Amino acid sequence: MDADLDRIPATTSERAAWIAAVLTPLTAIGYFAVVLPQLGGQPVADIGWQAPMLWSMGINFLGTIVVTIIATIIAGIGAGLRREELDTSSDERDREIDRHGGRVALAVAAAGLLVALVLAMLEADPFWIGNAAFLLGAAGATAGAIAQVRAYRGTFRG
Repeated sequence: MDADLDRIPATTSERAAWIAAVLTPLTAIGYFAVVLPQLGGQPVADIGWQAPMLWSMGINFLGTIVVTIIATIIAGIGAGLRREELDTSSDERDREIDRHGGRVALAVAAAGLLVALVLAMLEADPFWIGNAAFLLGAAGATAGAIAQVRAYRGTFRG
Protein backbone atom coordinates (compact mmCIF):
# COMPACT_ATOMS: atom_id res chain seq x y z
CA MET A 1 0.00 0.00 0.00
CA ASP A 2 1.20 3.54 -0.72
CA ALA A 3 2.84 5.10 2.35
CA ASP A 4 1.36 8.55 1.60
CA LEU A 5 -2.16 7.15 1.83
CA ASP A 6 -1.45 5.77 5.33
CA ARG A 7 0.08 9.01 6.59
CA ILE A 8 -2.09 11.00 8.97
CA PRO A 9 -1.62 14.76 8.46
CA ALA A 10 -0.17 16.60 11.45
CA THR A 11 -2.63 18.70 13.39
CA THR A 12 -1.79 22.23 14.50
CA SER A 13 -1.22 20.87 18.02
CA GLU A 14 1.23 18.29 16.73
CA ARG A 15 3.13 20.89 14.71
CA ALA A 16 3.33 23.08 17.83
CA ALA A 17 4.69 20.15 19.85
CA TRP A 18 7.38 19.45 17.23
CA ILE A 19 8.36 23.11 17.17
CA ALA A 20 8.55 23.31 20.98
CA ALA A 21 10.58 20.08 21.10
CA VAL A 22 13.18 21.71 18.85
CA LEU A 23 13.03 25.39 19.78
CA THR A 24 13.06 25.03 23.58
CA PRO A 25 16.40 23.21 23.78
CA LEU A 26 17.88 25.48 21.10
CA THR A 27 17.03 28.65 23.02
CA ALA A 28 18.28 27.11 26.27
CA ILE A 29 21.55 26.10 24.58
CA GLY A 30 21.84 29.65 23.22
CA TYR A 31 21.40 31.06 26.72
CA PHE A 32 24.01 28.75 28.23
CA ALA A 33 26.40 29.49 25.34
CA VAL A 34 26.25 33.15 26.35
CA VAL A 35 26.39 32.70 30.13
CA LEU A 36 28.57 29.67 30.87
CA PRO A 37 31.79 31.04 29.31
CA GLN A 38 31.61 33.87 31.86
CA LEU A 39 32.05 31.40 34.73
CA GLY A 40 35.77 31.05 34.11
CA GLY A 41 36.65 34.71 34.26
CA GLN A 42 34.59 36.26 37.07
CA PRO A 43 32.67 35.52 40.24
CA VAL A 44 29.09 34.31 39.70
CA ALA A 45 27.77 37.37 41.55
CA ASP A 46 29.16 39.54 38.71
CA ILE A 47 27.70 37.52 35.83
CA GLY A 48 24.84 39.25 34.03
CA TRP A 49 22.56 36.25 33.53
CA GLN A 50 19.11 37.79 33.96
CA ALA A 51 18.84 39.65 30.65
CA PRO A 52 20.09 36.71 28.52
CA MET A 53 17.66 34.40 30.34
CA LEU A 54 14.73 36.72 29.68
CA TRP A 55 15.77 37.03 26.03
CA SER A 56 15.97 33.24 25.73
CA MET A 57 12.52 32.76 27.25
CA GLY A 58 11.03 35.53 25.09
CA ILE A 59 12.57 34.16 21.90
CA ASN A 60 11.30 30.69 22.78
CA PHE A 61 7.78 31.92 23.55
CA LEU A 62 7.37 34.20 20.55
CA GLY A 63 9.36 31.91 18.26
CA THR A 64 7.09 28.97 19.03
CA ILE A 65 4.02 31.06 18.20
CA VAL A 66 5.47 32.55 15.00
CA VAL A 67 6.96 29.30 13.69
CA THR A 68 3.72 27.41 14.45
CA ILE A 69 1.75 30.01 12.48
CA ILE A 70 4.20 29.82 9.57
CA ALA A 71 4.11 26.00 9.64
CA THR A 72 0.30 26.07 9.59
CA ILE A 73 0.30 28.45 6.63
CA ILE A 74 2.76 26.24 4.76
CA ALA A 75 0.69 23.15 5.58
CA GLY A 76 -2.41 24.96 4.28
CA ILE A 77 -0.66 25.87 1.04
CA GLY A 78 0.53 22.27 0.65
CA ALA A 79 -2.97 20.94 1.28
CA GLY A 80 -4.35 23.40 -1.26
CA LEU A 81 -1.83 22.28 -3.88
CA ARG A 82 -2.89 18.68 -3.26
CA ARG A 83 -6.53 19.79 -3.41
CA GLU A 84 -7.14 18.63 0.14
CA GLU A 85 -8.77 20.41 3.03
CA LEU A 86 -6.52 21.26 5.98
CA ASP A 87 -8.20 20.43 9.25
CA THR A 88 -6.84 22.75 11.95
CA SER A 89 -9.46 21.86 14.53
CA SER A 90 -8.63 20.22 17.82
CA ASP A 91 -10.37 17.05 18.92
CA GLU A 92 -10.50 15.02 22.13
CA ARG A 93 -7.32 13.12 21.19
CA ASP A 94 -5.44 16.42 20.81
CA ARG A 95 -6.69 17.56 24.21
CA GLU A 96 -5.68 14.25 25.85
CA ILE A 97 -2.23 14.37 24.25
CA ASP A 98 -1.83 18.00 25.37
CA ARG A 99 -2.72 17.01 28.95
CA HIS A 100 -0.30 14.07 28.75
CA GLY A 101 2.54 16.36 27.65
CA GLY A 102 1.59 18.84 30.37
CA ARG A 103 1.80 16.14 33.03
CA VAL A 104 5.27 15.10 31.86
CA ALA A 105 6.45 18.72 31.74
CA LEU A 106 5.02 19.42 35.19
CA ALA A 107 6.76 16.40 36.73
CA VAL A 108 10.17 17.54 35.48
CA ALA A 109 9.52 21.20 36.32
CA ALA A 110 8.40 20.23 39.85
CA ALA A 111 11.73 18.48 40.34
CA GLY A 112 13.39 21.69 39.17
CA LEU A 113 11.42 23.70 41.67
CA LEU A 114 12.58 21.34 44.41
CA VAL A 115 16.21 21.79 43.33
CA ALA A 116 15.81 25.59 43.29
CA LEU A 117 14.17 25.47 46.72
CA VAL A 118 17.01 23.40 48.18
CA LEU A 119 19.55 25.81 46.67
CA ALA A 120 17.68 28.73 48.23
CA MET A 121 17.66 26.94 51.61
CA LEU A 122 21.40 26.46 51.30
CA GLU A 123 21.64 30.21 50.54
CA ALA A 124 23.27 29.59 47.16
CA ASP A 125 23.96 32.56 44.93
CA PRO A 126 20.90 33.65 42.93
CA PHE A 127 22.85 32.72 39.79
CA TRP A 128 22.72 29.03 40.71
CA ILE A 129 19.09 29.15 41.84
CA GLY A 130 17.95 30.92 38.66
CA ASN A 131 19.96 28.70 36.36
CA ALA A 132 18.79 25.49 38.04
CA ALA A 133 15.16 26.63 37.71
CA PHE A 134 15.72 27.68 34.08
CA LEU A 135 17.51 24.46 33.09
CA LEU A 136 14.95 22.16 34.66
CA GLY A 137 12.05 24.28 33.36
CA ALA A 138 13.46 24.02 29.83
CA ALA A 139 14.07 20.29 30.34
CA GLY A 140 10.46 19.89 31.51
CA ALA A 141 9.05 21.80 28.55
CA THR A 142 11.20 19.76 26.16
CA ALA A 143 10.23 16.47 27.82
CA GLY A 144 6.55 17.43 27.62
CA ALA A 145 6.81 18.33 23.94
CA ILE A 146 8.66 15.09 23.18
CA ALA A 147 5.99 13.12 25.07
CA GLN A 148 3.36 14.81 22.90
CA VAL A 149 5.21 14.05 19.66
CA ARG A 150 5.66 10.42 20.72
CA ALA A 151 1.95 10.21 21.56
CA TYR A 152 1.00 11.64 18.16
CA ARG A 153 3.31 9.32 16.24
CA GLY A 154 2.70 6.21 18.31
CA THR A 155 -0.28 4.54 19.81
CA PHE A 156 -1.62 6.85 22.49
CA ARG A 157 -3.80 5.46 25.22
CA GLY A 158 -4.62 8.56 27.39
